[in-house]
Amino acid sequence: MRKLSRILSGIILISAVLLLFTSCKYMKMDPPPDVDKAGGGGTDNSCWMATASNMLAGAGYGTGTDVQARADEIYSEMVSNYGIANGGWADVALSWWLSSANNTWSATNPYTIVTVYGNKTRVPWVNANGAQFIGNELRRCQFLGLSISWPTSGSSGSGGHAITAWGDNMGSGTLSTNPVSVMVTDSDRDTGGDVQTWDYDDYTNPNPGGSNNGNGWYFDYSTNHPFIKHIITLCPTDDPSDNELTQKVVGSYRIHQSVEDVAATDLHYRVRTDVDILSYKTTIDWTDKVSPTITEGTPRRSITVDWDLKEHAIEYCTWVTITTEFVLPRYNAIFYDDVHFTYPATYDPTIHELHKKPDLYWWLKTPVLIRADQIPNVTGGYVVASFDVINPVLSGNQQLVGEYRLIHQYSYDQDPEMHEFLLAGTEGYSVENLRFGHTYGYPSTMELWKFEDWMTVVEDTSYFLGEEPLNIQVDWEGKLPYPEGEVIPPEILKELREQK
Repeated sequence: MRKLSRILSGIILISAVLLLFTSCKYMKMDPPPDVDKAGGGGTDNSCWMATASNMLAGAGYGTGTDVQARADEIYSEMVSNYGIANGGWADVALSWWLSSANNTWSATNPYTIVTVYGNKTRVPWVNANGAQFIGNELRRCQFLGLSISWPTSGSSGSGGHAITAWGDNMGSGTLSTNPVSVMVTDSDRDTGGDVQTWDYDDYTNPNPGGSNNGNGWYFDYSTNHPFIKHIITLCPTDDPSDNELTQKVVGSYRIHQSVEDVAATDLHYRVRTDVDILSYKTTIDWTDKVSPTITEGTPRRSITVDWDLKEHAIEYCTWVTITTEFVLPRYNAIFYDDVHFTYPATYDPTIHELHKKPDLYWWLKTPVLIRADQIPNVTGGYVVASFDVINPVLSGNQQLVGEYRLIHQYSYDQDPEMHEFLLAGTEGYSVENLRFGHTYGYPSTMELWKFEDWMTVVEDTSYFLGEEPLNIQVDWEGKLPYPEGEVIPPEILKELREQK
């Protein structure tokens, strides 16, 4: 075993100071599930069950080929148990369903921790950084519901409602400030689409639109702004703050629309991995006016994604970037299969096959350490990698058919300085310009593609793809601060996991 002695200075500041990224919005899932009441908005008191159903479906529970079908199925089971006449609490619905016979995922059951922050009385949640807290819970592996009431002229509010939180106006990095807005799905309304965006009032100057019941997080949901009285989180069984078993992985694949004289009307791809997916998000940088149709694999280790771009066709010689984020229970890999544009039916379909993009399968493996010290709320970090995809049979500029960037998160109990990169793909293509870098902050897609802080560069070498993966050892010994520890041999690690 290789002994590691590392300086700890600087690592404590990981989440606060090293990288802060912003963009126009952050969404945990897009599109997210949105259960609507059976009779329409405002017709019954089942909002708490709708919120719980959205959270459970986002976490992978339920039966169906997509996240919406699973949310609707869970909601119907809750309605059968509770009825719709009486109000209730989303945390109660979550706990009931998880322990019921409806939970066919109970063998692995990755989410069992249901937590309520705030209180179940009609007074505002007292947390000056509550909006930031909500955002950061979403950026981890939690799913989150909001419980709200409307202020009155007295000391407490009236009424109640539950909605599901999915995002805000900030980037994907850890928040250090309160966001301006929150993005939700709501069983009572679909104003402007399934997802609505509401602006928070300032915590210390509540509700400029009407009554208020003291400091808290009011927002412009209605003329008399309601306040958040408590939030509910659904979390993995493992403590997500230690990042031991919940890790993010990102594969961002930039592809070229290379068919002349015609515009592409659709984009299709499948993304998969080697373990059950806890949560996922996939986007393209082409238009924000279209949401994809996503079909999940069974088990949920893949998603098949179809973008209908007929109203926003992609012209010849245009680059489009697909970015997929998975949150996984351990380690990580991303495989892109069957990536291709489609064209109008009048176009020769044999041309389509010539312009399909190569499949790509990559893994990053990082050894596990026996930690010398326990440091709470400190993640490991992120490896960033980049490479170009080449079709050698084409000529000139046409040879470059794709570019790729990825993010591999490792845990605090994994070695930051030793990583093994494996890459395979469609035979006949090659990869060039392989580069590896490191960051302690989680980059947004925009920052990922601007990243240039490379620590390892593989120059003047082409690797041909095929069935056997190429293997590159990334050795940064002595280059990153870390607490001392010992690498665990694979056979010992296997025994330790079996004991758990």
